[in-house]
Amino acid sequence: MNKDAKKLSAFIDSLNNEKEPVIRADSEELNRLYAAVRQIKSLKPPVMPDYDFSNKIVQNITEKKKKLIKNRRQALAGGLAGIAAILVIALFIANMIKNTSIVYAMEQAYSKVKAYHGILEVIFNNEAGETYTQSLLDVWVDKNGNYYIEVLEGSYKGLKTVRKEGKVWQYSVENSVFPIFSETYEFIFELGNEIDMLKNAESVRIIGDDDIAGRHAYIIEVTSKGGLPYKLWVDKETKTPLKKQGAMNKAIQYITGYTDIDFVDSFPEELITIDPNAGFKEVDFDADKKTDTIENDVPVRFTPEFKVDVDMEVEKADQISADSGSSPWKLDPVYVAQVFVSLQISPEGIAGDYLVNYDDLVIAEKHANSVKIYVNSEKTNIKTVYLERLIRQDDTGIWTVTGYDVSG
Repeated sequence: MNKDAKKLSAFIDSLNNEKEPVIRADSEELNRLYAAVRQIKSLKPPVMPDYDFSNKIVQNITEKKKKLIKNRRQALAGGLAGIAAILVIALFIANMIKNTSIVYAMEQAYSKVKAYHGILEVIFNNEAGETYTQSLLDVWVDKNGNYYIEVLEGSYKGLKTVRKEGKVWQYSVENSVFPIFSETYEFIFELGNEIDMLKNAESVRIIGDDDIAGRHAYIIEVTSKGGLPYKLWVDKETKTPLKKQGAMNKAIQYITGYTDIDFVDSFPEELITIDPNAGFKEVDFDADKKTDTIENDVPVRFTPEFKVDVDMEVEKADQISADSGSSPWKLDPVYVAQVFVSLQISPEGIAGDYLVNYDDLVIAEKHANSVKIYVNSEKTNIKTVYLERLIRQDDTGIWTVTGYDVSG
């Protein structure tokens, strides 16, 4: 790197650190480069940029550069090198602005939203590329933290979950076991949460275009810090997330997206008016777990008949993915056991419903960071599954299968 290049690099570093550069220019050419960099730095991202945003910046700066060059001798001697440097700088900074402005635009747009109503589809892919709809949800949400969710299609069809003033109620048309998923799992695509996760992501970049729910959308690739990358579809007009595709995890890839969404001032009060006599039950997601026998805070390590090899680097990435909402199912030990047993029956992948029912698995013992689950199904010879929280030992920690017992 020559002397002028080093000075220009130091100049850019000072601006990026919000400091006034003190680097002196020894030539008029370098002064013009400094001025060009300041122009680029002063650009603000108030709106979602178009794909030709970078080209526009480069064109604009190049034209200004040409006006500054007063004669051909300057252009041949140093101007061409200067223009090349500006092009590189402009492309780099413009690309950075384009990607960060997406998050900025989404945040600004969502700040104006009062409430919204949509039909949320939850589907999953297997490694064979087959796609199946797991559930269809009718979702109403407002900015006060209240929501109404009704399962229209899926295993818990008819289940209604209502959150009002910090309390949660559920109603099921059948006297079946309430799912033990946390609120985070039950509502895994809340627009505000998605935007907050983008703000804390390691990288966010536009990778394409698509049409979804009758809307034109950007496809964004998001990488959480240390986590697995996932994709997010963002409406070009409203700047709101419409669809999310997680990474393939344990031969399963979850996709959640709105097939229809509208923004409203509020949602009907009758949806969150609770009548306990009508079958609604107040839910404590921490205490209302599906546990038959023992539950305490004493660390216990089980001794399974067969141990399962665990890749801790994969588990660490899964934890980060769960934190970002990409793999929320790993927060529920029964669900993790259901996936594990189903994949033991069908290692090539899961087609359609899981091969063992959720209600076929019962927590026999639950301790601080370990769980023992009985499997009551004739479809498998696995009778007990053992799980542990290996990465984080609290309610936000994912569960990992560490072993199992078989019959006979």
